[in-house]
Amino acid sequence: MGIERLPDDILLEIFDHHRLAAPDYSLLGPWEWPRLAHVCKRWRSVIFGSPRRLHLRLVYTYRKPVRNTLDCWPALPLSIWYPRSVLHDTLNPADEENVIAALEYPGRICEINLTLTRPLSERLAPLMQHPFPVLEDLQLGSRDMVESLALPSGFLGESTPRLHRINLDGTPFPSLPRLLVSAIDLVSLRLYEIPDTGYFSPESLVTGLDATPRLRFLEICFVHPTPLSGQIITDTYPQTRVALPDLTEFQFRGDNEYLEDLIARIDAPNVEQFNATLFDRLTFELPQLAEFIGRTEELTSSPQRMSIWLCAPRFSITHYFGFLPFPRATFRLQMLCSEFARQLTLLSRICRQLSLLVAGVERLDIEANWTLSDWEGEIDPTQWLELLAPFSGVWRLELIGSLIPHVASALDQSAGNTPVGHGGEVLPSLRDLHLRGTLFSPSVESFVATRHHSGKVVSVSYTEDEDHDP
Repeated sequence: MGIERLPDDILLEIFDHHRLAAPDYSLLGPWEWPRLAHVCKRWRSVIFGSPRRLHLRLVYTYRKPVRNTLDCWPALPLSIWYPRSVLHDTLNPADEENVIAALEYPGRICEINLTLTRPLSERLAPLMQHPFPVLEDLQLGSRDMVESLALPSGFLGESTPRLHRINLDGTPFPSLPRLLVSAIDLVSLRLYEIPDTGYFSPESLVTGLDATPRLRFLEICFVHPTPLSGQIITDTYPQTRVALPDLTEFQFRGDNEYLEDLIARIDAPNVEQFNATLFDRLTFELPQLAEFIGRTEELTSSPQRMSIWLCAPRFSITHYFGFLPFPRATFRLQMLCSEFARQLTLLSRICRQLSLLVAGVERLDIEANWTLSDWEGEIDPTQWLELLAPFSGVWRLELIGSLIPHVASALDQSAGNTPVGHGGEVLPSLRDLHLRGTLFSPSVESFVATRHHSGKVVSVSYTEDEDHDP
């Protein structure tokens, strides 16, 4: 059977398959449906008969002006697609004129993916004060970190009822919370590298999020500690919280005070991926994070494994819920801190505050990628015991790297004794001790022997790992 004899519905399936098989839109641009539409009148009729299914849109993009040919096509949605790429470093003057031409049709623009420079931002700002009623995707990046040129109040007419995704990269937008009030269909909000001029308070952000119950992804990342750091902490929060029942992934980088104020105002019971990176601050408390975890179903289920990783200039705590290599949920907390002794102090404080997570840990891995010269002699064994004390349910402990002799020595000193301030022995449930590194310590044998004499058998396995240089 020749292709000309195929019924229209089969042709439509073929065209749709071709669309789905096209190269990644985010890298190479939209699929080339106009080439199919020029084959014959029948194909053109099939394509224009299903514009929504075939995702038809006219695209203003690099070196492809649409302005002169707009009248020859149906009134399809418009896409402004000028992302930053290795193929196109900057917009040339013709490209900038193309963007301005597209903005003459705000009622048809469904996508804006644009890398801004200061001159372009200044030209576009007055043209983007109108409502964009069909805009679904907004992605703005800054090529030169335009910190002093924030997106103005009234941007997009503060009316985007069909907006599904917002992605701002290094683009200050302090009045964003007011735009969110109209974005009732928003499913993804990514605010990355927020400069100081883009600051908004946790309270105002949550007020905007109250109108986005379908939100599934939320990322908030500040470049620097927030301007009002130290002034946010409060003992009183609203009795009612904003409900985000569809939120499954939360990403954050900033101050613990900002994070605390933000999550104290949110109920997100179905979060499965939680990742927070915090700046090192003099005051460091996380009571609201502990309560947020308690309100989250996945994060209160019994974790199978926890990993602690220490290196310069940060450390991290990761909980895996479910079996590796594909856990159903993860909780990760990172801290920017370049002093090893302070890392241990902060780790101990965090583990005590997040007791709801720590109490259920059965497998614990600790890895240090510091060299001995960085910290040897400055760590008191009791600091290791302070860190390990809350892990009463751990039956398998793996130590990786140059820390093995020091942790083993601390465990040996604690064996058979009651550590000061804890009311019980460290790691009382321990059965398996796995060591991976370049150093083995006699303290391990002494610790195991003492446990054996008390009626608790601990098996030990040791693997020499040349990748960890002491």
